[in-house]
Amino acid sequence: MKNLYLTSVGIIFLCILIWLQAEPDLLNNSTLMQWRSPLIQITGIISTLLLTLVMILALRLPQIERLTAGLDKSYRLHKWLGIYAVVFGAIHWLLAIVPKQLVRYGVMERGAKPNLTIDPDSFYATIHSLRGGAESLGEWTLYLFIALILIALFAPIKYQRFKFIHKLMAITFLFIAYHSLVLLKHAYWDDIITPIVIGTVVIGVFSALFSLFGLIGKRQQYQGTVTSIQYDEQNKTTLIDIDAPKWPGHTSGQFAFLTLAGEEPHPFTITAAGGSKGNTQRNRTSVQFLVKALGDFTSTIHQRLEIGKKVTVEGPYGHFNFNDNKPQIWVAGGIGCAAFKARLAELKQLDRPEPILFYYCTENPSPQLIRDLESATYGTNVEFHVVDNRLHDFLTIGDIKRHNGDILHSSVWFCGPTTFSTAIQQQLRDEHFDMQHFHTELFDFR
Repeated sequence: MKNLYLTSVGIIFLCILIWLQAEPDLLNNSTLMQWRSPLIQITGIISTLLLTLVMILALRLPQIERLTAGLDKSYRLHKWLGIYAVVFGAIHWLLAIVPKQLVRYGVMERGAKPNLTIDPDSFYATIHSLRGGAESLGEWTLYLFIALILIALFAPIKYQRFKFIHKLMAITFLFIAYHSLVLLKHAYWDDIITPIVIGTVVIGVFSALFSLFGLIGKRQQYQGTVTSIQYDEQNKTTLIDIDAPKWPGHTSGQFAFLTLAGEEPHPFTITAAGGSKGNTQRNRTSVQFLVKALGDFTSTIHQRLEIGKKVTVEGPYGHFNFNDNKPQIWVAGGIGCAAFKARLAELKQLDRPEPILFYYCTENPSPQLIRDLESATYGTNVEFHVVDNRLHDFLTIGDIKRHNGDILHSSVWFCGPTTFSTAIQQQLRDEHFDMQHFHTELFDFR
């Protein structure tokens, strides 16, 4: 994730460097009013650039997922870029409004207006006449966008309203795009920053329309039929098998969105190994989910489903692929064991000499699930441990070191609750562990 943020910062700095070419006299400015105009421009450009990146990241495109090493990381970056876009938008607004008010109350002197001669027959004359409306539209759109961001981040709303809010965000981006193009400084028209801004806005508009027309994820959606449902009363989990004839295949550690008729899509880890695209093995079209009862939907999914029911599966997504040549340490918290269950099935077909330590941590141990995981380790180089949190404290890195003293030369693969992940990561940092070898999925998409 760190590399993704550094790349985003690099894109912003590159944009600023290009913009500076259009402001050769910037450092000669001596008053706030002289600095105000260029700063309004660059904060607006950066905000629009960030919003375009936000729109692109929301499209669930396979190419973008590969660049970000997983859809979960795409959405985390999407979230934070959206927040920073609003921050720059707010600074842009403050630069536009506050100096005007200071001049109005006599605190500051109005700066000299540039002597701009406009050819009445030029295209810019038409654009210039729209500036007043574009300014007002941008101001009110910013208010709306901030409100939508706050609701999306903090309000306890269901997916349908969450989805509606994001549709509104796409609409507000169209207004922001109009505001950005109309109010782009005329002095920039002969510089490279102008086609860059126009190109950015056009890409953002296409991304917004892609979202508004409901095309996100459409190419990754496959119709399937429920073939098996097994509910574990003790562990409150439901094992679901789905046959999706056109499913392209998946690898262990990936996840998919499952949609029932009349319900919103929910992401679940795929728990059974499956063939890669182009593979003809029998189970390639089979998709299996192990669903833990954690909310209204997951608690009743075994009652809503029945054999032969049609569902939609969208995916596969994720890059939790166990792809390294190090001794591995697996830590599963509760239903996080699903990703490792699929990998255990793959290991029997692979020649992997490196040892693996597998810790399954649970407050509701199911004898059947434990037997299934334990039997799946037979014939592999996996050492399996169950941590019953009713009897023992939560697993720590100290516990792991007692089994594997050479933790610094291992990779750690984690799937479980966020608080558990945070604790494990902090303990690893205390051990001076190279966090590039810590791998996890970020299932919090809000």
